[in-house]
Amino acid sequence: MLQMAEGGATVNFHNIKMLELPRLELDRHFCDVRLLAENSGAKVYGASQLQSGASVALKCIQKETTKKKDFCREFHHSYNLGLHPNIITCFEEVFETNTAYVFTQEFAPLGDLSKQVKKGGTEEERAKRVAEQVAFALEFMHKKDLVHRDVCSENIFVFDNDLSRVKLGDFGSTQRVGAFVKKQKVRSPWAPPEVSLTVYNEGYLVDTAQDAWQLGILIFVCLTGSYPWSSADITDRHYNSWVAWLKRKTTKMPPRFKCFTPRLLRLLRRLLEPKPEKRSGVREVYKYLSDPWLIESRSSAVEAASISSSESLMAGSKRSLLMRAENKLIEIIRSYVLHYHSLADQKHTAHASSAVDFVAGARYVVPA
Repeated sequence: MLQMAEGGATVNFHNIKMLELPRLELDRHFCDVRLLAENSGAKVYGASQLQSGASVALKCIQKETTKKKDFCREFHHSYNLGLHPNIITCFEEVFETNTAYVFTQEFAPLGDLSKQVKKGGTEEERAKRVAEQVAFALEFMHKKDLVHRDVCSENIFVFDNDLSRVKLGDFGSTQRVGAFVKKQKVRSPWAPPEVSLTVYNEGYLVDTAQDAWQLGILIFVCLTGSYPWSSADITDRHYNSWVAWLKRKTTKMPPRFKCFTPRLLRLLRRLLEPKPEKRSGVREVYKYLSDPWLIESRSSAVEAASISSSESLMAGSKRSLLMRAENKLIEIIRSYVLHYHSLADQKHTAHASSAVDFVAGARYVVPA
């Protein structure tokens, strides 16, 4: 076991030390091991500790794709940041096997957020809970001059069905503010434009504004169940329409944002600002938590108004048809009377004239 800072001891978040790792075999210390998630360089397993029976998550990072110093950095950040209530707790057990570096952390019984946010998104209040807690975790990191750099639904872990307790995890990409890093992903819907525009394997400076952007994308994903665009660059028409609307080059709001209230749009304008130096920080979210975010009730009103308008048009058309029928009938009767007038004597003509006056003065009752 490795002893880290405890109690009131001051944690140095930037003094990362190389660790001497004990070599262990998983099956001698853990049982019920099952795969939970994996990516190109790491796998996460659920397991139970043989000694205590406690459920834990084992993060196994492959040696062939990861340097030991990078593993030590991730463990260091995971352990020390885990002091925060909205960040996954990392335990002291850290070791290596023949093929991987491993550390243990708390087990999230409901998995990650991507499993909770289905197509169509989640309820507004649940989305607000996620936004508030993730902003709280990121604010804590930013005060330590650390940037997560990989805020996404797969890295947020769920402990309650109503999303009242979620935690940020996976600190494999975490770096200090101002660090120079290389771009590793070609395209990502989560990446801010300053990262998207960087050529693959070229470098850029780490900044807290990158987390703020990803928080904005997270809010969109929670509410809609989809991404606003595939990539924040000029090749994506959905992103271009957002930038054009943002810069007031057009009054046409991007269709994917039409379900949001003016207050939420104001928040997203500040978080999804293309220029990082003008982008608001994660604390901006707190100002909007008491505001409505979705315009469902307004949409219902618009729909009702549309139905009412259609019904009015139909009623008007009905009246018009009846009036035209009335006029046509009068013309037919007039023609008949005139024809009768040419054949009848004066007495019959007088009676016919009275009939015309009667018909011309008649009014039909038009149904409402």
